[in-house]
Amino acid sequence: MKMDTDADYVLEAYWLDYKLVDNVVKRDKKHMLAYITFYKEYENTYEQLEEILALRDALIVAYRFHLDDNIIVQLTIKEEMVNA
Repeated sequence: MKMDTDADYVLEAYWLDYKLVDNVVKRDKKHMLAYITFYKEYENTYEQLEEILALRDALIVAYRFHLDDNIIVQLTIKEEMVNA
């Protein structure tokens, strides 16, 4: 699956698989359940962000009772000059 890493907003839901290496637990694989990307709408930024947050909340509810109870729902917001 090709993932768009240039998007302004990235919403993902995943769970992590771990393995034991020399008696130390290490992360093995990332299993993606959902990967949604958005580009910023400069005219309706506030409304777009509200919709994305509502979608994030819906994913949290949808995966609340997933078989693997360690589902991570992560929203990444990329803004230029934030850390400048």
